[in-house]
Amino acid sequence: MSVLPFLALLCAQLFTSSWHVLGKHVMTTVPYLTPIAYILVRTLISSTLLLTLGRIYEGPVTFPRLFKQKTKEKSPQSGISMISIESGNSIGMTMSPSASTIESMCSSISITDKKMEDLHSTKSSQQQTGSHFHRPRRRKRNSPQGSNCCTYIISYIFYLLLMSRKECSRLLKNLNTEALQIIAAGTAGMLLLPSCYTTGLIMTSPTIASVWDGPMIPLGCFCAAVLLKLEKRSEQYPLAQVGSLLLAVGGSLIVLMADFIHGNDHKNAAEKGAGMDHMQFIQGNMVLSGVVAAYSATALLQKQLTHYPPITLTGWMFGIGFIGCFGSLLLDSVLLGGTLTGCTLGQALSQLHLALTTSPTFRFGVLYSAYLVGGACFAIASYASSHLESSVITLFAACQPPMTAVLEWIWEGKGFGWKKVLGMCCVCCGMCGFTYIKRIESHHKHRKPGP
Repeated sequence: MSVLPFLALLCAQLFTSSWHVLGKHVMTTVPYLTPIAYILVRTLISSTLLLTLGRIYEGPVTFPRLFKQKTKEKSPQSGISMISIESGNSIGMTMSPSASTIESMCSSISITDKKMEDLHSTKSSQQQTGSHFHRPRRRKRNSPQGSNCCTYIISYIFYLLLMSRKECSRLLKNLNTEALQIIAAGTAGMLLLPSCYTTGLIMTSPTIASVWDGPMIPLGCFCAAVLLKLEKRSEQYPLAQVGSLLLAVGGSLIVLMADFIHGNDHKNAAEKGAGMDHMQFIQGNMVLSGVVAAYSATALLQKQLTHYPPITLTGWMFGIGFIGCFGSLLLDSVLLGGTLTGCTLGQALSQLHLALTTSPTFRFGVLYSAYLVGGACFAIASYASSHLESSVITLFAACQPPMTAVLEWIWEGKGFGWKKVLGMCCVCCGMCGFTYIKRIESHHKHRKPGP
């Protein structure tokens, strides 16, 4: 197994960890900007860039059709008959009629003539008898028109429901699962994940956001993969595998708690009073829990799409995220008046125009987020999905809190303590143990048996 996917994943987590610190600073410079407006411009820039690069480096790749095409196969008998008729000679049937066919045609004509004569005679006899005897006609009872209209409408509604059910069943049978997987991955990873993360980051803090975006992701993804039977537990080292996973997650939580306690100890009374309340803390954590579900779903779906080029696949996913974001803003503006997303489509566009024209920090921040945090990280994840399992890929998210602590020490001068160092060591040991077990299993799996 090559070391390149592991190094690429470490670089991706470095970009993501840096955004924990930079993202909070960028979003505070434009407090009037809603998260859905930021996601709209980010997905647009990322999809445009990745689709252009994929066209250059990977060549033209067509998006899979949503419905499968039916291949019409001609039967050999119909093909033979058509060829034989056009050529003027068919198998078992010649162009010149035989005597038997002429006799059969004449007999059929004579039979039809006799039937017509009998029909005319019966009609004339009925008219003669009808002229002598006149039976009184019975009056038809007129049914009420309202009941006829109601029955007609009800029968028509049932007919429409039956036809729609048949049409839906036909369309469901012809659905392309790969197209649905790409759409689901783009909706989960490029629309729901940044929406939950950005909203939770604004409502809480970078430390709390990195808890959900870091150590909780590998734990949730591994449990989901095992429950859905997409991956199996280690047959040789099951306890070591679970223990290394818990060690990495526990070490990450130690780093986060140490940083959280150390940050609260150095705050003055004014900063503590201006902090978040308990209700906002609970709401922010509930929103951030969607990050784990969205990222786990994206990683599991990307594993099923490894035969597509990684850059083009990521560009498709960002394009689907942009379409979903634009569509949700449009529907919310028309139907709900902006209550679901927090703003209408016109308000989102005006907010983006104001932020891009007045804030240089936001301009550079959205480019950094779109190119590196969004485009590069998800392209690396698509590339790593063709070499590693989804549980290994998401395990690297546990190294975000130690990386964030190092970046805070470099940029903001925050010191280290023995708790942070202990947590970093636990994360490194857990990640090394988990990846080592996966490498041993893959080596035994691909090793050819001896003679």
